[in-house]
Amino acid sequence: MTSKPPVGRGAARPWIDTLEFARSGGALGSSQQPADLPRLLDLLAGPEGSIDWALTGERRPRPEGGADTFLRLELKGSVSLECNRCLRSVQTEIGDSRLFKITATESQAEREDAQTDDYDALVASPHFDVLEFVEDEAILALPIAPRHPDCSLPGAPADPAEAAPERPNPFAALAALKGRAARNDSDEDGDDGGNP
Repeated sequence: MTSKPPVGRGAARPWIDTLEFARSGGALGSSQQPADLPRLLDLLAGPEGSIDWALTGERRPRPEGGADTFLRLELKGSVSLECNRCLRSVQTEIGDSRLFKITATESQAEREDAQTDDYDALVASPHFDVLEFVEDEAILALPIAPRHPDCSLPGAPADPAEAAPERPNPFAALAALKGRAARNDSDEDGDDGGNP
């Protein structure tokens, strides 16, 4: 196995041979600061937080014989994102656990991905950058619309009932016009001057 020690600030990046790592039941993990993951950091409101991750390899026997190789990546952490409502920083929990089947080719990976939702396919690599993989999955784990649990827009009243005055119903105005038109029609029908 070509893995290096877990990474942290100033440590070497971990590289693995995905097939060898999975076949041998390898395990690797660490805690990363957002500053260690520059593409992720670009999406955050600030460098606060950390992401703990663990990568494990496993073999699963096939019913027809042989075995498939898998990687499991687990992420858990907290990062600082921009609240979609007030635009201030909000500390947000992220987490994910994903299973990846190692395939020999890109076309095999595409077939595997189309056949099941139980796992994702990953093309085997003898020189796989684990930290880049962790960063990709952390980005995918970010919520689409982060918000404070009790967030309101700046300057907005705390009670939503106070937020907007009640506006007249446009259909009520339409009903009033329709009623007025009906009265005018009946006045015209009954206003024939008594002549037959």
